[in-house]
Amino acid sequence: MILVTGATGTVGREVVRQLVEAGRPVRALTRDPAAAAAVLGDGVEFVAGDLGRPETLPAAVAGAQSVFLLSGGGPETPLHDANLGQAAAEAGVGHVVKLSIIGAEYGFTDLVSTWHLAGERALRQIGARPGGPAWTFLRPGEFSSNARLWAGPVKAQGTVFWSQVDTPVAVVDPRDVAAAAVATLLEPGHEGQSYRFGGPEALTARERVAKLGAALGRELNLVDVPIAAARDAAAKSGRQPLVVETTLGNLTREEFQVQAVKVLPTFEKLVGRPPLTFDQWVADHIGIFR
Repeated sequence: MILVTGATGTVGREVVRQLVEAGRPVRALTRDPAAAAAVLGDGVEFVAGDLGRPETLPAAVAGAQSVFLLSGGGPETPLHDANLGQAAAEAGVGHVVKLSIIGAEYGFTDLVSTWHLAGERALRQIGARPGGPAWTFLRPGEFSSNARLWAGPVKAQGTVFWSQVDTPVAVVDPRDVAAAAVATLLEPGHEGQSYRFGGPEALTARERVAKLGAALGRELNLVDVPIAAARDAAAKSGRQPLVVETTLGNLTREEFQVQAVKVLPTFEKLVGRPPLTFDQWVADHIGIFR
């Protein structure tokens, strides 16, 4: 049995889908099993629980051999990671694969990176105990799917309002993040490893907007706005504003620019195929922009 947390999110639901497709038994941790079942469909066991409520976690990890850990990405991340790690250790879970971020690879000092680094440290510490679970950390960069935040203005005005539009980033498809997770969950030899990976080409937001416009068959306007304006707009779409502010703020930092532009071989080595392009993500999600 493999437990998946964050199972109804962009990456989590894809991890569930790929595991089910591979014929593996999957259990999804969710606050609302009925709603999750409507999203994830058949072939999945559901358990009610919350990473912030440790008393709900023993039932989630019972009988699980491994866990895909996707915590919230906010200031609660280290506590949630520690709660899950502790429950996994007590249940005899063998392996926890945590979805972390690029900043944890390079020791960035922004808020989100430090939250994930603290979560990683908690899992390392718990894993070092006798019988503690082995860990694997996945450290992707920016997701192609962040372009979803452009959908409303594109449909209404044919315009994208974004910040730091000329910094190239090797954006990664969430489906590939899930594929990397599934590979590390199902194949031996990834215990105690950290994997930094991204997409197949470095693109600025300006270039991504141009690609989106080409797929739509019309030229889109791009307005470079202050980070605060992009943060507030994203917050209205339900995104954690501190996370958006940090992500965009990192684009101004030289240390991030040096690392985010890199096209790395890691994903292909893990999964056995090249990563998906931004054009492929757009083609598969073009309906949300029309």
